[in-house]
Amino acid sequence: MKEIKSKKCAVCGDEFIPFRSTQKVCGMSCAISLGKSNIQKQNAKAWQKEKKIRKEKLKTHRDYLNDLQKIFNEFIRVRDKGKPCVSCGCIVNGNGHASHFFAVGSHPNVRFNEDNVHVSCVECNLHRHGNLAEYSLRLPKRIGQERFDMLVIKAKQSLLKLSIPEIKEKIEYYRKRIKELKTK
Repeated sequence: MKEIKSKKCAVCGDEFIPFRSTQKVCGMSCAISLGKSNIQKQNAKAWQKEKKIRKEKLKTHRDYLNDLQKIFNEFIRVRDKGKPCVSCGCIVNGNGHASHFFAVGSHPNVRFNEDNVHVSCVECNLHRHGNLAEYSLRLPKRIGQERFDMLVIKAKQSLLKLSIPEIKEKIEYYRKRIKELKTK
């Protein structure tokens, strides 16, 4: 017959000789404590799920657009990693910024157009307000004159209003694209 080795109690830390190989605690009081802590963990997990569902129900159209903007900007930074600043041509250290050629506020129809957004250094995007003079010279070289002309035409078209299901679809699309780019 095998000799039973002593174990350390999962609750109090005392050494004990178990009756069964699966026994984790030394006695009844520790077993009750362990059971209560497991129930608390399960309740906390259930509350986290419930809270997530409640938050999702309270989200507005604007909240979904903001979520999409964050994911889209991350996609731009991942896509353009290693490329120079679209405005000044300097090496972009760190993540850089996702710089819009046509501003989001005045041209919301090209807000999520990949040809309209490129990585930019912090200096150009924040301190020089996009450095649009240089941006307009370098952008056609980066995406080609034909795509640049199409971007200008799209920017002048009527407003594009995305529905919440369309926004969710775009969020999933860009999450997938980010994952693909990061695995390459």
